[in-house]
Amino acid sequence: MNRSILAGLIQLVVTAVVAAAVVLIVLIPFALLQPAPLAVLTSFLIGPLDSVRHIGNIAEVATPIALTGLAATVIFRSGLFNLGTEGGFFLGGLAATAAVLLLPLPGFAAPLLAVAIGAAVGSLACIVPGYLRIRHDASEMVTSLVLNYAILFAGIFVLNYVLRDPAAGAMMSYRIPAEARLERLLPGTRLNSGAIIAVVACLAAGVWLFMTRPGLNLRIIGASPGFATHLGLPAGRIVMAAQVAGGLIAGMAGAIEVLGLYPRFSWTQLPGLGWTGIVVAILARENPFLVLPAALFLGYLQVGGNILSQEVGIPTEVVGLITAAIMLTVTASAIFQNPKLLRLIRRFRRAEVQPS
Repeated sequence: MNRSILAGLIQLVVTAVVAAAVVLIVLIPFALLQPAPLAVLTSFLIGPLDSVRHIGNIAEVATPIALTGLAATVIFRSGLFNLGTEGGFFLGGLAATAAVLLLPLPGFAAPLLAVAIGAAVGSLACIVPGYLRIRHDASEMVTSLVLNYAILFAGIFVLNYVLRDPAAGAMMSYRIPAEARLERLLPGTRLNSGAIIAVVACLAAGVWLFMTRPGLNLRIIGASPGFATHLGLPAGRIVMAAQVAGGLIAGMAGAIEVLGLYPRFSWTQLPGLGWTGIVVAILARENPFLVLPAALFLGYLQVGGNILSQEVGIPTEVVGLITAAIMLTVTASAIFQNPKLLRLIRRFRRAEVQPS
């Protein structure tokens, strides 16, 4: 096995062990307050895996956050902290809905064309802050946060005055045509063909990032801009391309979410899955190959929390507490600065460069 891959696996195992420990540390006190503590732990830890339907629910939850996590990963690899994935997700869902309702899309190709339109329009949420940073040195974090809410209010305007169904009884669009919906993959769940797109996208991005020259150039620019300048790399163009790619993925995620799960578009708040994608990217250590496991892990936590809420009555906010605790611990640099762990990783990396 490649020594650098093995070194990365060591970090992954440490992350998994820390996450498991945090889950138990946070959950056990809640369990002890219940009449049947063991049933609480069993429901949370085993419940998400006890049926095909629950496993399908995990994959369903993981699909959009895997894509927004991938979008954040590509963007963060460029060295920018662009938070436009949330606005891109919202805009992608809105644009896909508008496309199937207002454009004469051919029935057989309507879902794919709508997803493509959603991706293109949603990418603006990441492109604009990236451009302002590269061209005018404006903080991409500030501009992306402001733009997210500008997109939200503009989207509500479009929903209310262009797409709204006056007979619906609430602020929501006309019903999305059946031929424009994504195909369901697993009976009894809402898991749809968007999950296949998420898997393919993460694998393709991992191959591109770690096995191609453009991917190497992006990693160099993100890790060491000064060295990239010394090498003569066109940093501005490469960084901007990463914002475009991340925005396209975020917009595609929003389009897949709406066309795969909802009969109408009804978001009047930012859905939050773009923010969750940032959590996924951090858990995955900005590695596209690890985005899927990280998204599935968060999906597992959410489904376990839903089961606890339904069967035991423990609030689903407990899941948020567990997720927050995990983020505070697994992202703490002190964990990976442990001398023994560092020596082990260095040993593998030295062995890789030594002649056999």
